[in-house]
This record gives sequence, structure tokens and C-alpha cells, in this order.
Amino acid sequence: MRRKSLSAFLLLLLGITLLTSISGCLSRNRPTFAPPTIELTSPASGSTDLATPVKLEWEAAPGAQTNAGKRDGVTITEYEVNYKKTDGTGTTQTATTVDKSYSLTDLAYGTQYTWWVVAKQSDGQRKKSDEWVFSTQAAQYDTPEIALKSPEDGAPNQSTTLTLTWEATPGAQTNAGKRDGVSIKEYEVYHKKTGDPDPTEPATTVDQFHNLTNLAYETEYLWWVVAKQSDGKRATSTEWTFTTQAVQFDAPEIALKSPWNGAGDQPTTVTLTWEATEGKQTYVGERATAIEGYLVYFGVNGQKYGDPVRVTTTQQQRPGLAYGTTYKWQVVALQSDGKRATSTEWTFTTLAPVYGPPTITLISPENGATNLATPVRLEWEAAPGAQTNAGERAVSLSYQVFHRKQGEEYPNAPAETTYKFLA
Repeated sequence: MRRKSLSAFLLLLLGITLLTSISGCLSRNRPTFAPPTIELTSPASGSTDLATPVKLEWEAAPGAQTNAGKRDGVTITEYEVNYKKTDGTGTTQTATTVDKSYSLTDLAYGTQYTWWVVAKQSDGQRKKSDEWVFSTQAAQYDTPEIALKSPEDGAPNQSTTLTLTWEATPGAQTNAGKRDGVSIKEYEVYHKKTGDPDPTEPATTVDQFHNLTNLAYETEYLWWVVAKQSDGKRATSTEWTFTTQAVQFDAPEIALKSPWNGAGDQPTTVTLTWEATEGKQTYVGERATAIEGYLVYFGVNGQKYGDPVRVTTTQQQRPGLAYGTTYKWQVVALQSDGKRATSTEWTFTTLAPVYGPPTITLISPENGATNLATPVRLEWEAAPGAQTNAGERAVSLSYQVFHRKQGEEYPNAPAETTYKFLA
């Protein structure tokens, strides 16, 4: 029994030894390979101003067999292409290919990238290339386009507060692979009176319009706009003109003051007075007009006016008027824009003349004269009473002659006898 157990053990040990020997022989006959080799070739590291898309190229070879007796070798089954921005933005992008080149089509303009390739061998081994860098060219664009819209070129009669408008578009990209484009970041708006020097400090805006205020009336202006693109390019519009409207005002207002309408007992030298204001402007803007003068119409009531007298103040003196006469008067205000306003018509009456009593002195016969022959000629001197209110004399004399006997009273009425006398 003990001999059978020993025989079984020896048989097992012999089997194990035989299997180990066979396995060793098999191992010595299996081929082994080095990892693949890979070298980047294009674009050269540090290349700049590359047009997009960028074609990456490299050279690679499978790893050589490392044990004797070369048999069927390994192959490179795939390449893993990696690239990313060097500024730290974004993530690593990975693509695979079986070729030794790969085109990158989604690159940003004006950006530096790093790139590398990993060769994958059929036996599972991998090899990473060196990392190279390149930079893409900046995006190239045409200049922007700009066209003025309103007011139209040569437009007349424009308000002194108006809005300039225009249209503009960024320039089209001129190099391949259009992506994020440029934009118009700002507009410079120029305007000036025709004939003035160009402005040195234009208005700026990001909108496609600009408001102008406080323009001069009835003036021609020149305007243009410069579009500034984000890549630094600029485009200047054509120059257009417009003309502002003439200043417009209501008619002036005028009101007579003195003498009052219908006033009586006025002196024969009167001062006519009135008040007037310029017409209010009928649209926005500062006043630019004035009352330049007045036409004063004056005459006797019931008669036609003669030619007016032009004055620049709000009063006029009228001397030498007739007493006890009704006069009429009216004033026209003349505004600098040609408009005028006519006052209502007023009247006044001058006072009647007032005089002192006349003076009289007897001349002949002398007082107390005797032995006078009849008929007796009586003589005296007289003068009208002086006027007691201002103005020219407007009176005359008539006479009543009284006589009585010595010692008698003068009669209440003059004698009916006709006498000859010297006036």
C-alpha cells in the first residue's frame, strides 16, 4: 500500500516537471516588441500666422522585435491626436485617425495651440510624441460698410433739433474658415456748418443714430460718420448736407397805453405811448428775433390817416394839436422776421382853449374933456385876453360901447346908437 502511494507521488512530480519544461520552451519562442516610435513633422514647433484649417503631420513606426527569430510583427493601429490652447482656456481636444496626418478645422484665430500625438500599437503599447506649439493667423476682414440714411443729402427746412441716422455692417472675413467675426464697436459722428473747419472732437456712439440740438436756424450743415471695427479697421461714410429751417415766430403783440381811448380835455401837445412784445417762437429753440420799429398813424377823427411816422421807441410826442378836436391814432409793430401787428384804434379829444379877459384903455376924448363939438368921436385901444392854457391864440375881439351923462348910471345894455370908432 505504501509502495502504491509513492509511485503516484513520483508520477505527479514528473508531470509537473514536464509541463514546466514545455512552458519554458514556448516562452522562449514567442516574439516580443519595443513600443512604437513617433516624431512630429509639421507644422514646425513655434510656427506662427498659420492659416486655418491647420494640417498636423508626423512620422511613426511600430516597435522592433526584441527577441530572436523575427516573425509576424506588430502594427500601429491608431493615432490619438491631442491639441489645446496654451492660454489655459478650454479643454484638451482629442481626435483619432489611422493616417499620419490630421486637419484641425475648428481653431480660433490669433491663438497659440500645443499639440501631440499618441501612437497605439497592436500589442497594446503606446508612445506619446513631443509637444509642439503653433499659432493661427488673426482673422482678416474687409473694412466695414456704412451708409447715411437721414436726413437725406441736401434736405432743406430741417428742425434745429434732429436725429442723424445711418446703417453699417462689419467687413466680411477675407481668409478661410469663418468663425467668430468682427463687430463694429463704435461710431464717430461729425457735423459742422458748411465752410467751417472739420471738428477735431467728434461725438461717439454705439448706436446707429445721434441727436443734434441747438443748431442754428437757416444754416447748411455737413455731416458724416466713421465706423470703427473691432479689428481696428475704419470706414468713413460719404458726406451729406442738410439745411435747417428759418426761424419762425408768431406776430408781435401791441397795446396802446395813453392817452386812453376816448380821453377828453387832452393838452394840445400829447405823448402817445404803447406796449409791445415780440411774437412767441412757434417751435423749439431760442428766440432770434426782435421788434425793429413802429409805424405811428395819427389823424383827425373822421379823416383819413396820412403817412405814418416810423419810430424805434414805444412813445411819440405830438405837439401843436388843435383845441377842442378829436384825434385818432394807431400803431403797427414791425418784427425782424417780417411779421407785424396792428394795435386797435383809439381816439382822444383836446381841451377847449381857455383865455383871460380882454384888456381895454380909453383914448379920446380925454377924461374930463369939455366944450366938445357934436358929434363926439370916441376912441380906445383893446387887446384879447391872453390864453391861459398852452397853445396858439385862437380868439378875436368884438366891442360893446356904453355912454352916459355925467351923474347918471351906465345903462345895462349898450346904446343902440351907431358910433364910428377905431378898433
